[in-house]
Amino acid sequence: MMRPGLIANVLGVLFVLGCEAPDIAPVAGLGDPYLPPFNDPQISLLSPELQPWLGFHPAIIIDDGKRPMQVQVPVRNLTDRQYLIDYRILFYDADEMELAPVMGWTMAALRPKQIVRLKAKALSTDAASYRLEVKWAR
Repeated sequence: MMRPGLIANVLGVLFVLGCEAPDIAPVAGLGDPYLPPFNDPQISLLSPELQPWLGFHPAIIIDDGKRPMQVQVPVRNLTDRQYLIDYRILFYDADEMELAPVMGWTMAALRPKQIVRLKAKALSTDAASYRLEVKWAR
């Protein structure tokens, strides 16, 4: 048989442990495990399953400093099926800040084995770099 004092002590300890304040300290951020330049690629597939089916050629960039930058990225459908994709090209200034407004999504139809050029033009001469984002069409 348990003594009444022991039961009170056990209940008191359990009560104190149950009333402990939650930890609300901020969580430290972790460094990116992928080193530059692979942690910010110029071509980002937002639908990773497209990776084995699309082949990207080097971008064609027209940037003479007098007119806004123009970018065309040729992409080949490597399969025997037609796919519909959405894409957009984001532009960045010399300090790597994203330029606004951001391009909306554009749909492209990729017929079997066909090459299509995904195109965009910056809206200002401040554009110094770009990133292409590709995903399944909605």
